[in-house]
Amino acid sequence: MQWRTIARAKEIIRQEEGVVVKEWGGRLRVLFTYPDTYFTGMSNLALHLFYRMLNDMPDVVCERTFWEPSLADEPLISLESQRRPQEFDIWAFTFSFEMDYTNVPFLLRQAGIPLWAEERDESWPLLIAGGPAISANPEPLALFFDAIVIGEGEEILADSLIPLWQEMRGAPRREVLEAMHQIPGVYVPLLHSEGSPAVKRLWVRDLTRFPTANFLHTANTEFGGLHQIEIARGCGRGCRFCMAGYIYRPPRQVPLESALAWVEEGLRSRKRIGLVSPAVSDYLWIDDLALEMRRRGAEISVSSLRADSLSETLVKAVAESGTRTLTVAPEAGSERLRRVINKPQSDEDLLRAVEWARKYRLRSLKLYFMVGHPTETGKDIEAIVEFVRRARGIFRRNIAINATPFVPKPHTPFQWEAMAPAEVIRKRQEYLRKSLAPMRVKVRGERPELSALQGVLARGDRRLAPVMASMKKPGTRAFRNALEAAGFAPEEFLRQRETDEHLPWDVVDSGVRPSFLKLELRRARAGKAGYQCPADGKRCLACGVCPMDWAFPEKAKNDRASMA
Repeated sequence: MQWRTIARAKEIIRQEEGVVVKEWGGRLRVLFTYPDTYFTGMSNLALHLFYRMLNDMPDVVCERTFWEPSLADEPLISLESQRRPQEFDIWAFTFSFEMDYTNVPFLLRQAGIPLWAEERDESWPLLIAGGPAISANPEPLALFFDAIVIGEGEEILADSLIPLWQEMRGAPRREVLEAMHQIPGVYVPLLHSEGSPAVKRLWVRDLTRFPTANFLHTANTEFGGLHQIEIARGCGRGCRFCMAGYIYRPPRQVPLESALAWVEEGLRSRKRIGLVSPAVSDYLWIDDLALEMRRRGAEISVSSLRADSLSETLVKAVAESGTRTLTVAPEAGSERLRRVINKPQSDEDLLRAVEWARKYRLRSLKLYFMVGHPTETGKDIEAIVEFVRRARGIFRRNIAINATPFVPKPHTPFQWEAMAPAEVIRKRQEYLRKSLAPMRVKVRGERPELSALQGVLARGDRRLAPVMASMKKPGTRAFRNALEAAGFAPEEFLRQRETDEHLPWDVVDSGVRPSFLKLELRRARAGKAGYQCPADGKRCLACGVCPMDWAFPEKAKNDRASMA
Protein backbone atom coordinates (compact mmCIF):
# COMPACT_ATOMS: atom_id res chain seq x y z
CA MET A 1 0.00 0.00 0.00
CA GLN A 2 1.42 3.36 -1.00
CA TRP A 3 2.46 5.52 1.91
CA ARG A 4 0.86 8.65 0.40
CA THR A 5 -2.58 6.99 0.47
CA ILE A 6 -2.26 6.36 4.20
CA ALA A 7 -0.80 9.82 4.80
CA ARG A 8 -3.70 11.44 2.97
CA ALA A 9 -6.29 9.53 5.06
CA LYS A 10 -4.55 10.51 8.29
CA GLU A 11 -4.42 14.15 7.22
CA ILE A 12 -8.16 14.16 6.45
CA ILE A 13 -9.17 12.88 9.89
CA ARG A 14 -6.65 15.21 11.54
CA GLN A 15 -8.69 18.12 10.16
CA GLU A 16 -12.05 16.73 11.33
CA GLU A 17 -13.99 17.31 14.53
CA GLY A 18 -16.00 14.39 15.91
CA VAL A 19 -14.13 11.56 14.19
CA VAL A 20 -14.32 8.18 15.99
CA VAL A 21 -11.39 5.75 15.91
CA LYS A 22 -12.09 2.43 17.62
CA GLU A 23 -10.08 -0.69 18.28
CA TRP A 24 -11.32 -3.58 16.14
CA GLY A 25 -11.01 -6.42 18.63
CA GLY A 26 -14.21 -8.50 18.60
CA ARG A 27 -16.35 -5.78 17.07
CA LEU A 28 -18.58 -5.97 13.98
CA ARG A 29 -16.73 -3.99 11.34
CA VAL A 30 -18.81 -1.74 9.04
CA LEU A 31 -17.42 0.35 6.20
CA PHE A 32 -19.78 3.16 5.14
CA THR A 33 -19.38 4.64 1.68
CA TYR A 34 -20.80 7.67 -0.04
CA PRO A 35 -20.02 6.91 -3.72
CA ASP A 36 -18.81 10.39 -4.59
CA THR A 37 -15.98 12.61 -3.44
CA TYR A 38 -15.22 13.39 0.19
CA PHE A 39 -16.08 17.05 -0.48
CA THR A 40 -19.58 16.08 -1.65
CA GLY A 41 -20.23 13.14 0.66
CA MET A 42 -19.38 14.88 3.90
CA SER A 43 -22.41 17.17 3.44
CA ASN A 44 -24.74 14.15 3.34
CA LEU A 45 -26.66 13.86 6.60
CA ALA A 46 -27.35 10.14 6.18
CA LEU A 47 -23.62 9.51 6.45
CA HIS A 48 -23.47 11.49 9.70
CA LEU A 49 -26.55 9.76 11.10
CA PHE A 50 -25.32 6.21 10.53
CA TYR A 51 -21.71 7.00 11.46
CA ARG A 52 -22.77 8.22 14.88
CA MET A 53 -25.50 5.62 15.36
CA LEU A 54 -23.19 2.69 14.61
CA ASN A 55 -20.23 4.01 16.56
CA ASP A 56 -22.48 4.59 19.57
CA MET A 57 -22.94 0.80 19.66
CA PRO A 58 -20.14 -0.64 21.83
CA ASP A 59 -19.74 -3.82 19.76
CA VAL A 60 -19.63 -2.07 16.36
CA VAL A 61 -16.96 -0.04 14.61
CA CYS A 62 -17.95 2.14 11.63
CA GLU A 63 -15.44 3.76 9.28
CA ARG A 64 -15.76 5.72 6.00
CA THR A 65 -14.54 5.79 2.46
CA PHE A 66 -15.43 7.76 -0.67
CA TRP A 67 -15.00 7.66 -4.44
CA GLU A 68 -12.12 9.86 -5.53
CA PRO A 69 -11.55 9.54 -9.31
CA SER A 70 -8.11 11.11 -9.02
CA LEU A 71 -7.08 8.27 -6.67
CA ALA A 72 -8.60 5.43 -8.69
CA ASP A 73 -5.19 3.83 -9.30
CA GLU A 74 -4.32 3.77 -5.60
CA PRO A 75 -5.58 1.28 -3.00
CA LEU A 76 -9.02 1.99 -1.55
CA ILE A 77 -8.78 2.32 2.21
CA SER A 78 -10.91 3.54 5.10
CA LEU A 79 -10.12 6.93 6.60
CA GLU A 80 -10.10 5.92 10.26
CA SER A 81 -7.84 2.84 10.32
CA GLN A 82 -6.57 2.87 6.71
CA ARG A 83 -7.76 -0.71 6.09
CA ARG A 84 -8.97 -2.29 2.87
CA PRO A 85 -12.72 -2.94 2.30
CA GLN A 86 -12.26 -6.73 2.24
CA GLU A 87 -11.17 -6.58 5.89
CA PHE A 88 -14.65 -5.41 6.96
CA ASP A 89 -17.71 -7.57 7.68
CA ILE A 90 -20.16 -5.17 6.05
CA TRP A 91 -19.63 -2.68 3.24
CA ALA A 92 -22.60 -0.27 3.19
CA PHE A 93 -23.41 2.33 0.52
CA THR A 94 -25.93 5.17 0.48
CA PHE A 95 -27.28 6.59 -2.80
CA SER A 96 -28.90 10.00 -2.98
CA PHE A 97 -28.38 10.53 -6.72
CA GLU A 98 -28.70 8.16 -9.63
CA MET A 99 -25.56 9.41 -11.38
CA ASP A 100 -23.49 7.97 -8.50
CA TYR A 101 -24.52 4.46 -9.59
CA THR A 102 -21.86 4.32 -12.28
CA ASN A 103 -19.10 4.68 -9.66
CA VAL A 104 -19.95 1.34 -8.02
CA PRO A 105 -18.03 -0.96 -10.41
CA PHE A 106 -14.97 1.28 -10.13
CA LEU A 107 -15.08 1.20 -6.33
CA LEU A 108 -15.40 -2.59 -6.29
CA ARG A 109 -12.52 -3.02 -8.72
CA GLN A 110 -10.39 -0.56 -6.76
CA ALA A 111 -11.10 -2.63 -3.65
CA GLY A 112 -10.33 -5.91 -5.44
CA ILE A 113 -13.80 -7.33 -4.72
CA PRO A 114 -15.83 -9.34 -7.30
CA LEU A 115 -18.45 -7.18 -8.99
CA TRP A 116 -21.36 -9.61 -8.94
CA ALA A 117 -23.11 -10.64 -5.73
CA GLU A 118 -23.55 -14.22 -6.97
CA GLU A 119 -19.76 -14.61 -7.32
CA ARG A 120 -18.88 -13.60 -3.75
CA ASP A 121 -18.51 -16.16 -0.96
CA GLU A 122 -17.88 -15.96 2.79
CA SER A 123 -14.41 -14.49 2.27
CA TRP A 124 -15.90 -11.18 1.12
CA PRO A 125 -17.88 -8.58 3.08
CA LEU A 126 -21.63 -8.34 2.65
CA LEU A 127 -22.47 -5.44 0.35
CA ILE A 128 -25.52 -3.50 1.56
CA ALA A 129 -27.12 -0.46 -0.08
CA GLY A 130 -29.73 2.10 0.87
CA GLY A 131 -30.76 5.70 0.30
CA PRO A 132 -33.58 7.47 -1.52
CA ALA A 133 -32.48 6.82 -5.10
CA ILE A 134 -31.93 3.08 -4.80
CA SER A 135 -34.97 2.68 -2.53
CA ALA A 136 -37.17 4.02 -5.31
CA ASN A 137 -35.79 1.62 -7.93
CA PRO A 138 -33.11 -0.88 -6.84
CA GLU A 139 -32.99 -2.78 -10.12
CA PRO A 140 -30.11 -1.02 -11.94
CA LEU A 141 -27.77 -1.91 -9.04
CA ALA A 142 -29.43 -5.14 -7.87
CA LEU A 143 -26.81 -7.49 -9.32
CA PHE A 144 -23.97 -5.77 -7.43
CA PHE A 145 -25.46 -5.88 -3.92
CA ASP A 146 -26.29 -8.67 -1.50
CA ALA A 147 -29.14 -6.70 0.08
CA ILE A 148 -30.83 -3.34 -0.31
CA VAL A 149 -32.72 -1.60 2.49
CA ILE A 150 -35.87 -0.03 1.06
CA GLY A 151 -36.75 3.26 2.73
CA GLU A 152 -35.51 4.71 6.00
CA GLY A 153 -33.04 2.29 7.56
CA GLU A 154 -32.45 3.62 11.07
CA GLU A 155 -34.81 1.34 12.97
CA ILE A 156 -34.17 -1.81 10.99
CA LEU A 157 -30.42 -1.37 11.23
CA ALA A 158 -30.47 -0.85 14.98
CA ASP A 159 -33.15 -3.39 15.85
CA SER A 160 -32.69 -6.16 13.28
CA LEU A 161 -29.71 -6.07 10.94
CA ILE A 162 -26.87 -5.30 13.36
CA PRO A 163 -28.00 -8.01 15.83
CA LEU A 164 -28.40 -10.46 12.94
CA TRP A 165 -24.95 -9.76 11.50
CA GLN A 166 -23.36 -10.07 14.93
CA GLU A 167 -25.11 -13.37 15.59
CA MET A 168 -24.32 -14.85 12.18
CA ARG A 169 -20.67 -13.75 11.80
CA GLY A 170 -18.89 -16.59 10.06
CA ALA A 171 -22.09 -18.32 8.93
CA PRO A 172 -22.44 -19.47 5.30
CA ARG A 173 -23.27 -16.52 3.07
CA ARG A 174 -26.44 -18.15 1.75
CA GLU A 175 -27.79 -18.58 5.28
CA VAL A 176 -27.15 -14.92 6.06
CA LEU A 177 -28.92 -13.84 2.87
CA GLU A 178 -31.91 -16.06 3.67
CA ALA A 179 -32.12 -14.58 7.16
CA MET A 180 -32.04 -11.02 5.79
CA HIS A 181 -34.65 -12.00 3.20
CA GLN A 182 -37.10 -12.60 6.07
CA ILE A 183 -36.75 -9.08 7.47
CA PRO A 184 -39.44 -6.62 6.29
CA GLY A 185 -38.00 -3.84 4.18
CA VAL A 186 -34.92 -5.78 3.05
CA TYR A 187 -34.60 -6.65 -0.63
CA VAL A 188 -32.26 -9.56 -1.38
CA PRO A 189 -32.03 -9.62 -5.20
CA LEU A 190 -30.61 -13.15 -5.44
CA LEU A 191 -33.61 -14.53 -3.53
CA HIS A 192 -36.35 -12.32 -4.94
CA SER A 193 -38.00 -14.26 -7.74
CA GLU A 194 -40.56 -13.08 -10.26
CA GLY A 195 -43.96 -13.04 -8.62
CA SER A 196 -42.56 -12.43 -5.13
CA PRO A 197 -44.40 -9.78 -3.10
CA ALA A 198 -43.06 -6.25 -3.46
CA VAL A 199 -40.78 -5.10 -0.64
CA LYS A 200 -42.58 -2.67 1.65
CA ARG A 201 -40.86 0.67 2.13
CA LEU A 202 -39.80 1.48 5.70
CA TRP A 203 -40.34 4.79 7.47
CA VAL A 204 -39.50 6.01 10.96
CA ARG A 205 -42.39 7.27 13.07
CA ASP A 206 -40.42 9.20 15.69
CA LEU A 207 -37.56 11.27 14.26
CA THR A 208 -36.27 12.10 17.73
CA ARG A 209 -35.16 8.51 18.30
CA PHE A 210 -32.42 8.94 15.71
CA PRO A 211 -31.38 12.62 15.58
CA THR A 212 -30.14 13.59 12.13
CA ALA A 213 -27.47 16.27 12.24
CA ASN A 214 -23.81 16.97 11.54
CA PHE A 215 -21.83 14.87 13.99
CA LEU A 216 -18.60 15.30 12.06
CA HIS A 217 -17.29 18.71 11.07
CA THR A 218 -14.75 19.60 8.43
CA ALA A 219 -14.03 22.72 6.44
CA ASN A 220 -13.41 20.53 3.38
CA THR A 221 -17.00 20.16 2.24
CA GLU A 222 -19.72 22.25 0.62
CA PHE A 223 -21.47 23.10 3.90
CA GLY A 224 -18.36 23.06 6.05
CA GLY A 225 -19.30 26.21 7.94
CA LEU A 226 -22.69 24.85 8.97
CA HIS A 227 -24.07 22.58 11.64
CA GLN A 228 -27.09 21.06 9.89
CA ILE A 229 -30.12 19.60 11.66
CA GLU A 230 -33.10 17.86 10.10
CA ILE A 231 -36.30 19.42 11.46
CA ALA A 232 -38.78 17.53 9.29
CA ARG A 233 -38.89 14.60 6.90
CA GLY A 234 -41.36 13.89 4.16
CA CYS A 235 -43.63 16.35 2.42
CA GLY A 236 -47.39 16.22 2.06
CA ARG A 237 -47.69 18.82 -0.68
CA GLY A 238 -47.97 16.18 -3.38
CA CYS A 239 -45.95 17.84 -6.15
CA ARG A 240 -46.40 15.35 -8.95
CA PHE A 241 -42.81 15.54 -10.18
CA CYS A 242 -41.19 15.03 -6.76
CA MET A 243 -40.07 11.50 -5.92
CA ALA A 244 -39.03 12.49 -2.39
CA GLY A 245 -42.53 13.76 -1.74
CA TYR A 246 -43.88 10.24 -2.27
CA ILE A 247 -41.16 7.91 -0.98
CA TYR A 248 -40.80 9.87 2.28
CA ARG A 249 -44.49 9.92 3.17
CA PRO A 250 -46.03 10.60 5.60
CA PRO A 251 -44.66 14.04 6.52
CA ARG A 252 -43.19 14.10 10.03
CA GLN A 253 -41.83 16.98 12.07
CA VAL A 254 -39.41 17.19 14.95
CA PRO A 255 -41.06 18.79 18.01
CA LEU A 256 -39.92 22.34 18.67
CA GLU A 257 -38.36 21.43 22.02
CA SER A 258 -36.20 18.74 20.38
CA ALA A 259 -35.21 21.01 17.50
CA LEU A 260 -34.06 23.68 19.94
CA ALA A 261 -32.05 21.12 21.91
CA TRP A 262 -30.29 20.10 18.68
CA VAL A 263 -29.62 23.77 17.93
CA GLU A 264 -27.99 24.13 21.36
CA GLU A 265 -25.81 21.11 20.66
CA GLY A 266 -24.82 22.53 17.29
CA LEU A 267 -23.92 25.91 18.76
CA ARG A 268 -21.15 24.24 20.73
CA SER A 269 -19.19 23.80 17.50
CA ARG A 270 -20.70 26.18 14.95
CA LYS A 271 -22.44 29.55 15.07
CA ARG A 272 -24.27 28.97 11.80
CA ILE A 273 -27.09 26.38 11.94
CA GLY A 274 -28.59 24.93 8.77
CA LEU A 275 -32.23 23.85 8.93
CA VAL A 276 -32.95 20.90 6.66
CA SER A 277 -36.32 19.62 5.48
CA PRO A 278 -38.21 19.29 2.18
CA ALA A 279 -39.61 22.80 2.77
CA VAL A 280 -38.31 24.62 5.85
CA SER A 281 -41.09 27.20 5.66
CA ASP A 282 -43.68 24.40 6.07
CA TYR A 283 -42.35 23.51 9.53
CA LEU A 284 -45.22 24.13 11.96
CA TRP A 285 -43.17 26.19 14.40
CA ILE A 286 -40.74 27.81 12.00
CA ASP A 287 -41.26 31.40 13.18
CA ASP A 288 -40.87 30.39 16.83
CA LEU A 289 -37.79 28.34 16.00
CA ALA A 290 -36.23 31.16 13.99
CA LEU A 291 -36.84 33.74 16.72
CA GLU A 292 -35.46 31.45 19.44
CA MET A 293 -32.39 30.66 17.35
CA ARG A 294 -31.67 34.34 16.84
CA ARG A 295 -32.18 35.01 20.55
CA ARG A 296 -29.55 32.36 21.29
CA GLY A 297 -27.09 33.90 18.88
CA ALA A 298 -27.44 31.41 16.04
CA GLU A 299 -27.08 32.39 12.42
CA ILE A 300 -29.72 30.65 10.32
CA SER A 301 -29.35 28.93 6.97
CA VAL A 302 -32.24 27.14 5.26
CA SER A 303 -32.28 24.36 2.68
CA SER A 304 -35.50 25.13 0.79
CA LEU A 305 -38.54 27.37 1.02
CA ARG A 306 -42.06 27.51 -0.35
CA ALA A 307 -43.42 30.94 -1.19
CA ASP A 308 -46.97 30.12 -0.07
CA SER A 309 -45.83 29.23 3.47
CA LEU A 310 -42.95 31.67 3.74
CA SER A 311 -43.27 34.30 6.47
CA GLU A 312 -41.68 37.71 6.78
CA THR A 313 -40.43 36.68 10.21
CA LEU A 314 -38.35 33.89 8.69
CA VAL A 315 -36.98 36.04 5.86
CA LYS A 316 -35.98 38.74 8.36
CA ALA A 317 -34.27 36.19 10.63
CA VAL A 318 -32.37 34.66 7.72
CA ALA A 319 -31.32 38.08 6.43
CA GLU A 320 -30.12 39.15 9.89
CA SER A 321 -28.05 35.95 10.00
CA GLY A 322 -25.95 37.15 7.11
CA THR A 323 -27.60 35.08 4.38
CA ARG A 324 -27.11 36.83 1.07
CA THR A 325 -29.45 34.84 -1.16
CA LEU A 326 -33.13 33.95 -1.03
CA THR A 327 -34.01 30.82 -3.02
CA VAL A 328 -37.58 30.15 -4.11
CA ALA A 329 -38.81 27.41 -6.46
CA PRO A 330 -41.84 28.31 -8.59
CA GLU A 331 -40.98 25.23 -10.76
CA ALA A 332 -43.22 26.53 -13.58
CA GLY A 333 -43.88 29.98 -15.00
CA SER A 334 -47.65 29.81 -15.45
CA GLU A 335 -50.25 29.16 -12.81
CA ARG A 336 -51.86 26.67 -15.22
CA LEU A 337 -48.74 24.52 -15.30
CA ARG A 338 -48.27 24.84 -11.54
CA ARG A 339 -51.70 23.25 -11.16
CA VAL A 340 -50.66 20.46 -13.51
CA ILE A 341 -47.57 19.68 -11.44
CA ASN A 342 -49.58 20.26 -8.23
CA LYS A 343 -47.51 23.14 -6.95
CA PRO A 344 -50.28 25.74 -7.07
CA GLN A 345 -48.43 28.78 -5.78
CA SER A 346 -49.84 32.02 -7.10
CA ASP A 347 -47.77 34.76 -8.69
CA GLU A 348 -48.75 36.94 -5.73
CA ASP A 349 -47.29 34.41 -3.26
CA LEU A 350 -44.04 34.31 -5.20
CA LEU A 351 -43.75 38.06 -5.73
CA ARG A 352 -44.39 38.69 -2.04
CA ALA A 353 -41.25 36.65 -1.33
CA VAL A 354 -39.38 38.75 -3.89
CA GLU A 355 -40.57 41.92 -2.13
CA TRP A 356 -39.26 40.63 1.21
CA ALA A 357 -35.90 39.88 -0.41
CA ARG A 358 -35.80 43.54 -1.49
CA LYS A 359 -37.02 44.86 1.85
CA TYR A 360 -34.33 43.03 3.82
CA ARG A 361 -31.64 43.94 1.31
CA LEU A 362 -30.58 40.47 0.28
CA ARG A 363 -27.96 40.51 -2.45
CA SER A 364 -29.29 37.74 -4.67
CA LEU A 365 -32.50 36.02 -5.64
CA LYS A 366 -32.49 32.49 -7.05
CA LEU A 367 -35.54 31.09 -8.80
CA TYR A 368 -35.77 27.39 -9.60
CA PHE A 369 -37.80 26.22 -12.59
CA MET A 370 -38.10 22.96 -14.48
CA VAL A 371 -38.28 22.70 -18.24
CA GLY A 372 -40.11 19.88 -20.01
CA HIS A 373 -43.02 19.29 -17.64
CA PRO A 374 -45.90 17.21 -19.02
CA THR A 375 -48.31 19.42 -21.07
CA GLU A 376 -45.73 22.24 -21.17
CA THR A 377 -45.92 24.52 -24.21
CA GLY A 378 -44.04 27.53 -25.46
CA LYS A 379 -46.53 29.77 -23.65
CA ASP A 380 -45.44 28.29 -20.31
CA ILE A 381 -41.82 29.14 -21.12
CA GLU A 382 -42.88 32.67 -22.07
CA ALA A 383 -44.62 32.84 -18.69
CA ILE A 384 -41.26 32.25 -16.99
CA VAL A 385 -39.86 35.28 -18.82
CA GLU A 386 -42.85 37.40 -17.85
CA PHE A 387 -42.65 36.32 -14.21
CA VAL A 388 -38.94 37.12 -14.05
CA ARG A 389 -39.66 40.51 -15.65
CA ARG A 390 -42.10 41.26 -12.82
CA ALA A 391 -39.58 40.04 -10.24
CA ARG A 392 -36.91 42.27 -11.79
CA GLY A 393 -39.23 45.25 -11.40
CA ILE A 394 -39.17 44.64 -7.63
CA PHE A 395 -35.67 43.29 -7.02
CA ARG A 396 -32.92 45.32 -8.69
CA ARG A 397 -29.96 43.29 -7.47
CA ASN A 398 -28.65 39.97 -8.78
CA ILE A 399 -31.23 37.47 -10.07
CA ALA A 400 -30.36 34.01 -11.35
CA ILE A 401 -32.70 31.26 -12.47
CA ASN A 402 -32.15 27.55 -12.80
CA ALA A 403 -33.95 25.88 -15.69
CA THR A 404 -33.46 22.17 -14.94
CA PRO A 405 -34.83 19.48 -17.26
CA PHE A 406 -37.78 17.55 -15.82
CA VAL A 407 -37.02 13.85 -15.30
CA PRO A 408 -40.05 11.56 -14.68
CA LYS A 409 -39.26 9.54 -11.54
CA PRO A 410 -40.58 6.26 -10.06
CA HIS A 411 -43.42 6.26 -7.54
CA THR A 412 -44.79 9.63 -8.68
CA PRO A 413 -47.93 10.37 -10.72
CA PHE A 414 -45.60 11.23 -13.61
CA GLN A 415 -43.79 7.86 -13.52
CA TRP A 416 -45.67 6.82 -16.67
CA GLU A 417 -44.89 10.00 -18.59
CA ALA A 418 -42.13 10.35 -21.19
CA MET A 419 -39.20 12.68 -20.76
CA ALA A 420 -39.24 15.57 -23.22
CA PRO A 421 -36.72 15.19 -26.07
CA ALA A 422 -33.32 16.72 -25.39
CA GLU A 423 -33.61 19.01 -28.39
CA VAL A 424 -36.90 20.47 -27.13
CA ILE A 425 -35.44 21.13 -23.68
CA ARG A 426 -32.28 22.65 -25.14
CA LYS A 427 -34.24 25.08 -27.31
CA ARG A 428 -36.36 26.19 -24.36
CA GLN A 429 -33.32 26.71 -22.16
CA GLU A 430 -31.71 28.78 -24.91
CA TYR A 431 -34.89 30.83 -25.35
CA LEU A 432 -34.76 31.69 -21.66
CA ARG A 433 -31.10 32.69 -21.86
CA LYS A 434 -31.66 35.02 -24.79
CA SER A 435 -34.89 36.49 -23.42
CA LEU A 436 -33.53 37.15 -19.93
CA ALA A 437 -30.06 38.40 -20.90
CA PRO A 438 -31.29 42.01 -21.46
CA MET A 439 -32.64 41.96 -17.88
CA ARG A 440 -29.20 40.91 -16.59
CA VAL A 441 -30.59 37.61 -15.34
CA LYS A 442 -28.30 34.59 -15.43
CA VAL A 443 -29.82 31.29 -16.59
CA ARG A 444 -28.28 28.03 -15.49
CA GLY A 445 -29.50 24.53 -16.17
CA GLU A 446 -28.25 20.99 -16.40
CA ARG A 447 -27.57 19.81 -19.92
CA PRO A 448 -30.56 17.80 -21.20
CA GLU A 449 -28.26 14.96 -22.29
CA LEU A 450 -27.03 14.59 -18.69
CA SER A 451 -30.59 14.70 -17.33
CA ALA A 452 -31.56 12.02 -19.84
CA LEU A 453 -28.86 9.70 -18.47
CA GLN A 454 -30.17 10.38 -14.96
CA GLY A 455 -33.59 9.35 -16.24
CA VAL A 456 -32.18 6.15 -17.72
CA LEU A 457 -30.70 5.16 -14.36
CA ALA A 458 -33.83 6.20 -12.43
CA ARG A 459 -36.18 4.21 -14.71
CA GLY A 460 -33.88 1.34 -15.69
CA ASP A 461 -33.71 -2.36 -14.88
CA ARG A 462 -31.06 -5.04 -14.33
CA ARG A 463 -29.81 -4.77 -17.89
CA LEU A 464 -27.98 -1.60 -16.85
CA ALA A 465 -25.60 -3.37 -14.44
CA PRO A 466 -23.52 -5.01 -17.22
CA VAL A 467 -23.54 -1.66 -19.03
CA MET A 468 -22.02 0.08 -16.01
CA ALA A 469 -19.57 -2.79 -15.51
CA SER A 470 -18.35 -2.38 -19.11
CA MET A 471 -17.40 1.28 -18.69
CA LYS A 472 -13.70 1.88 -19.34
CA LYS A 473 -13.54 5.05 -17.26
CA PRO A 474 -15.94 7.03 -15.04
CA GLY A 475 -18.13 9.84 -16.30
CA THR A 476 -21.33 10.53 -18.15
CA ARG A 477 -19.77 10.34 -21.61
CA ALA A 478 -18.39 6.88 -20.81
CA PHE A 479 -21.81 5.74 -19.59
CA ARG A 480 -23.48 7.04 -22.74
CA ASN A 481 -20.88 5.23 -24.88
CA ALA A 482 -21.39 2.02 -22.91
CA LEU A 483 -25.15 2.26 -23.45
CA GLU A 484 -24.65 2.63 -27.18
CA ALA A 485 -22.17 -0.26 -27.27
CA ALA A 486 -24.73 -2.47 -25.53
CA GLY A 487 -27.36 -1.55 -28.11
CA PHE A 488 -29.53 0.60 -25.85
CA ALA A 489 -30.97 3.99 -26.74
CA PRO A 490 -31.91 6.31 -23.86
CA GLU A 491 -35.41 6.62 -25.35
CA GLU A 492 -36.03 2.95 -24.49
CA PHE A 493 -36.02 3.93 -20.82
CA LEU A 494 -37.42 7.47 -21.16
CA ARG A 495 -40.49 6.60 -23.22
CA GLN A 496 -44.09 6.93 -22.05
CA ARG A 497 -45.39 3.86 -20.18
CA GLU A 498 -48.90 2.47 -20.11
CA THR A 499 -50.55 2.62 -16.69
CA ASP A 500 -51.12 -1.16 -16.73
CA GLU A 501 -47.53 -1.90 -17.80
CA HIS A 502 -45.08 -3.73 -15.52
CA LEU A 503 -42.46 -1.27 -14.25
CA PRO A 504 -38.95 -2.22 -13.06
CA TRP A 505 -39.58 -0.53 -9.72
CA ASP A 506 -42.68 -2.61 -9.02
CA VAL A 507 -40.41 -4.68 -6.75
CA VAL A 508 -40.89 -1.81 -4.26
CA ASP A 509 -44.15 -1.07 -2.48
CA SER A 510 -43.85 2.61 -1.61
CA GLY A 511 -47.05 2.48 0.42
CA VAL A 512 -48.83 4.81 -1.98
CA ARG A 513 -51.62 2.99 -3.78
CA PRO A 514 -51.13 2.78 -7.58
CA SER A 515 -54.77 3.80 -7.94
CA PHE A 516 -53.96 7.07 -6.17
CA LEU A 517 -51.03 7.79 -8.50
CA LYS A 518 -53.26 7.08 -11.50
CA LEU A 519 -55.92 9.42 -10.13
CA GLU A 520 -53.32 12.16 -9.73
CA LEU A 521 -52.12 11.56 -13.28
CA ARG A 522 -55.67 11.93 -14.62
CA ARG A 523 -56.15 15.15 -12.64
CA ALA A 524 -52.83 16.46 -13.96
CA ARG A 525 -53.83 15.79 -17.55
CA ALA A 526 -57.11 17.60 -16.86
CA GLY A 527 -55.20 20.61 -15.51
CA LYS A 528 -56.45 20.14 -11.95
CA ALA A 529 -54.51 20.51 -8.72
CA GLY A 530 -54.30 17.40 -6.56
CA TYR A 531 -54.49 16.21 -2.99
CA GLN A 532 -52.26 17.26 -0.12
CA CYS A 533 -51.64 15.65 3.25
CA PRO A 534 -53.57 17.25 6.15
CA ALA A 535 -51.59 20.10 7.66
CA ASP A 536 -52.24 18.89 11.22
CA GLY A 537 -50.40 15.62 10.67
CA LYS A 538 -53.46 13.41 11.09
CA ARG A 539 -53.88 10.39 8.88
CA CYS A 540 -56.24 10.45 5.93
CA LEU A 541 -57.43 7.78 3.53
CA ALA A 542 -56.23 9.36 0.29
CA CYS A 543 -52.95 7.73 -0.75
CA GLY A 544 -52.81 4.72 1.59
CA VAL A 545 -49.47 5.34 3.31
CA CYS A 546 -50.69 6.18 6.80
CA PRO A 547 -51.72 3.35 9.13
CA MET A 548 -54.98 3.76 10.99
CA ASP A 549 -53.29 4.90 14.21
CA TRP A 550 -50.94 7.43 12.63
CA ALA A 551 -50.67 11.08 13.63
CA PHE A 552 -47.80 13.22 14.83
CA PRO A 553 -46.27 11.90 18.07
CA GLU A 554 -47.99 13.16 21.21
CA LYS A 555 -45.12 15.48 22.05
CA ALA A 556 -45.49 17.27 18.71
CA LYS A 557 -49.25 17.58 19.18
CA ASN A 558 -48.79 19.06 22.65
CA ASP A 559 -46.24 21.56 21.37
CA ARG A 560 -48.57 22.54 18.56
CA ALA A 561 -51.43 23.09 20.99
CA SER A 562 -49.24 25.26 23.24
CA MET A 563 -48.36 27.46 20.29
CA ALA A 564 -51.99 28.01 19.24
